[in-house]
Amino acid sequence: MLSNKTTGSEVIIFPIYEDDEQERFSDATKKAIVALCSAACFLTPMAGMAFLPAVSIIADAFHTTGSVINISNAIYNIGMALSSVWASFSDVYGRRPAFLICISFYVISSLLVAFSQNLAMFFVFRATTAFFGTAFFSIGAQMIGDIYSPAKRGSAMGYNIAGSQIGPPLGPTIGGIIVTYTSWRVIFYVLTGLGAIVLVIAFFFLPETLEETKYQKALREYNNQEKVLEDPNQAKKFIFLPFNILDSVYSLRYPTLLLGGIASSALMYNMYCLLTPIRYVVDPRFGLTRPIYGGLFYLAPGFGYFVGSLIGGHLSDYQVKRSILKRHGTRIAEDRLRITVIPFCLFSPVSILIYGWCLYFEKGGYAVPIIFMVVNGFCQTATFPTITSYCVDSMNSRIGGAAVGGNYFIRFLAAALASGTCLTSINNIGIGWTSTISAFVLISGACSMLCLMFFGQKLRGA
Repeated sequence: MLSNKTTGSEVIIFPIYEDDEQERFSDATKKAIVALCSAACFLTPMAGMAFLPAVSIIADAFHTTGSVINISNAIYNIGMALSSVWASFSDVYGRRPAFLICISFYVISSLLVAFSQNLAMFFVFRATTAFFGTAFFSIGAQMIGDIYSPAKRGSAMGYNIAGSQIGPPLGPTIGGIIVTYTSWRVIFYVLTGLGAIVLVIAFFFLPETLEETKYQKALREYNNQEKVLEDPNQAKKFIFLPFNILDSVYSLRYPTLLLGGIASSALMYNMYCLLTPIRYVVDPRFGLTRPIYGGLFYLAPGFGYFVGSLIGGHLSDYQVKRSILKRHGTRIAEDRLRITVIPFCLFSPVSILIYGWCLYFEKGGYAVPIIFMVVNGFCQTATFPTITSYCVDSMNSRIGGAAVGGNYFIRFLAAALASGTCLTSINNIGIGWTSTISAFVLISGACSMLCLMFFGQKLRGA
């Protein structure tokens, strides 16, 4: 880093070549790591949304109401938020152990959801599925930070996020097909099988992306002590290193990470306000009677999510390289945020407003809501890779994986709030006004993003 003497601003020299740690892996290995992380990130959001077409069927099975079953989705999102503790665990013990532990318990939890005999069992193991399964979001982002330089990080982050963003819309589509022709339990059998495939691949092929973990360093230093060298019987194969499970939450004390978290939360709130009630607003609007038909509507935002995550990552890296040229070989972390202005600040709130009010007034037929679901999905995920990369760029060297973990913590709390309240809001004030609330949340997130863009450097104390 260099310090600008006149402004006190921090400027980061762009490395033409990656450092030794990032050069430890070939391009093929890096792509394989990103692909595996993306596949893992696909599982939990899909599990969170795949059961939506089966809500009424599951409610009948457990002798309760659809509203009670939908509460499990809010609990699921709280479990997703709490999973940020795995970011701190992976900083100490390594990315590979954290990944393998979480995917193993994800598989077990998904299977137990399928075997649920009562409502309590269904709720508990849905929550543990989220707690272990969502860890791949932060662990995947940490791995990408380990193996990619800043100028390539956004694209890789986009591919990683692609898995997490196509899960929510694709899940209800697959779930609708399954419950139309078979039992709701098959949904979770399928998720268990997919998780088991990821577990096997990770066990045999996933490398540790940290050159030396804190645990390995502490164990080596302990065994290299003079007393241990004199008496090999005192050597240890394992030592316990404590880690702070609240590191991710504490990371939000930094103003830049808090503002980034608010921006992410606004996008996630909007996402779940769009996805959770689709069947409740689309089915009566168009007279759809079978779960499979309403489930197909999830493909519209899903297409936008998938394309947006890929393009958004490349645009983020393009902005970094453009800023490097403009600054004659230097950059600041906030440079990449400029690419988000149009999709986040303009098209996101406009698209959700048009979508909601067209459904409310029953205008536009099938075409208008589908088009603006695609636009809204695209804008969300075109922004997510930039925010996640910014967290890694700006603070990762100070607080490690907690920089990303905190962002995921706060965004999934927003998802829990949205999934737990949007149906009540629609029943009381309608889809038009509910979408208007979502648009105002997006505008608040966009304001946070603009504050980061213009004042983030000063807020970091750079």
